[in-house]
Amino acid sequence: MELRILTAEDRVRYHDRILEMMKESDKDFVPPLSTRFSPKQTVFTGGEGTEEGLITYMQSMMKETMLAAFEGDLLLGFITFVENMTTDYFGEDTLPNIYLCTLVVSRAARGKNLTRTLYSHLFYERYAERSIFTRTWSTNGAHIHILDGYGFSELHRKPDDRGPGIDTVYFSLRRK
Repeated sequence: MELRILTAEDRVRYHDRILEMMKESDKDFVPPLSTRFSPKQTVFTGGEGTEEGLITYMQSMMKETMLAAFEGDLLLGFITFVENMTTDYFGEDTLPNIYLCTLVVSRAARGKNLTRTLYSHLFYERYAERSIFTRTWSTNGAHIHILDGYGFSELHRKPDDRGPGIDTVYFSLRRK
């Protein structure tokens, strides 16, 4: 398996595959990606997702740095992230940092530790000295279990932010 940061040329070359993977994974997210406009948005309105909505999300996501995993020429999964981001929950005192935004693994590659491979590369090789932040929804047990395994701790919780009984949970892995 090869891991690499996608260049502008790669993003054009793999555009259709990225969109295909996002369509395949859309409803795995809460709320679905097709109901959102940006990986960094802070208000989730829900509603009915559309392909146009998914494309809007993808256009915003493609502005972020993207680490991708390949088997030969086949894109298996990717994670997008932003360097040196600050929010109400992590400020300038956390810089330098990275904020993990969107993680998508193709259905065919699931169960093969691809998320852990991408995370290990980011956390131990590429950004070993930086604090890392991310968020997910409270019912995303598989992802929360992975974050726990890396030593992330809950930073902030927004109750019912993604619907009744579904909180947005911010996590941090402090390195300072």
